[in-house]
Amino acid sequence: MDPLRKYPAIEDLHRRARKRIPRFAFDYLEGGAGDESGIDRNREALLEIRLIADYLEERTPPDLGVEVFGRKVDLPFGIAPVGLSGLMWPRSAEYLASAAKDANAVFCLSTVASSGVERIGGLMQEGSWFQLYPIREVEKEDDLLKRAWDAGFRVLTPTVDIPAPARRLRDFRNGLTVPPEMTIGNIISILAHPTWALATLAAGPPKFESLMPYFPKGVTYKSVGQMIETLAEGQIDWRRIERYRKIWPGTLAVKGVLSVGDARRAREAGCDGLLVSNHGGRQLDGLVSPIDVLPAIRETVGPDMTLVVDSGLRSGTDIVRAYAKGADFTLLGRAFFYGVGALGRPGAAHAIEVLKAEVFAALQQLGCPNMAAAPRYLAE
Repeated sequence: MDPLRKYPAIEDLHRRARKRIPRFAFDYLEGGAGDESGIDRNREALLEIRLIADYLEERTPPDLGVEVFGRKVDLPFGIAPVGLSGLMWPRSAEYLASAAKDANAVFCLSTVASSGVERIGGLMQEGSWFQLYPIREVEKEDDLLKRAWDAGFRVLTPTVDIPAPARRLRDFRNGLTVPPEMTIGNIISILAHPTWALATLAAGPPKFESLMPYFPKGVTYKSVGQMIETLAEGQIDWRRIERYRKIWPGTLAVKGVLSVGDARRAREAGCDGLLVSNHGGRQLDGLVSPIDVLPAIRETVGPDMTLVVDSGLRSGTDIVRAYAKGADFTLLGRAFFYGVGALGRPGAAHAIEVLKAEVFAALQQLGCPNMAAAPRYLAE
């Protein structure tokens, strides 16, 4: 059966992925900070955006292509950075990067993904994005940035919304470690998901591949939070951003900005863009939704600074909603991992096709010719 008929929406992939991924791994992907109300708020803010269609206007097939950071891509959305990608599904970062390359789409690699910059750079060549968790020791950080540049990454997105480890209660309750701790509960969960277990056995346990050269000998990190506390620099200031602007020869876009003050400082520091994001609801449950603060940030930075929005988007209609509110580009994370979790390697391309079909249908319904015209269809 055609996958678009059997799994026509991201929610269909979500349900199947839940059945195929062990609970501790699925909870890491699915969960958020605290009471997880931040995840709900992200969804509610998007769902409240209303659009108006011009049904009597002459229609032509809409153009989904956009230009982002000087690169023309065929889709108005990209794949967001997700840490510990191999925990949710082995080699998922490679599958998603390959699918993005085939679709002429954007893929952003996390510093704490299970696949390293050299591996992903070899798949994507030039044009991929690298999300940086700043490293305490400048020499190690400079080396990582050089490796990323040499591998073909041209957009750097240093993340500023990790001043302290997040309290993700699902991970606490599951005792999540890297590699997964072999508790009775986790062993039972692994045995109940044999496809995941066999794929993990073939790929090897997930690890922080980009960061392996910088770990002290004999040291292992049992959690992303522990690794960030000891190796990464959670709290960063504007001097750090200004340093990146001086040493990074490509595009610089700060990730995790929510306030107009931070947006103004980023513009003053010479950043090319912002990733307006609350980390998918994974850092603090009381944060505002990015889509709610987007108009104020746009007013602050002006029309020429690229604004990328993530957190909470799950459908093509959500993508159109974000453009209607003023976004220049969008990123989705969980949606693509539902695809890989549901279908393995083919799920990467399938998730792209689902979202592409939904964006196309939404634009056709509205009579909207391209993504740049989406704000005209926003219901005030």
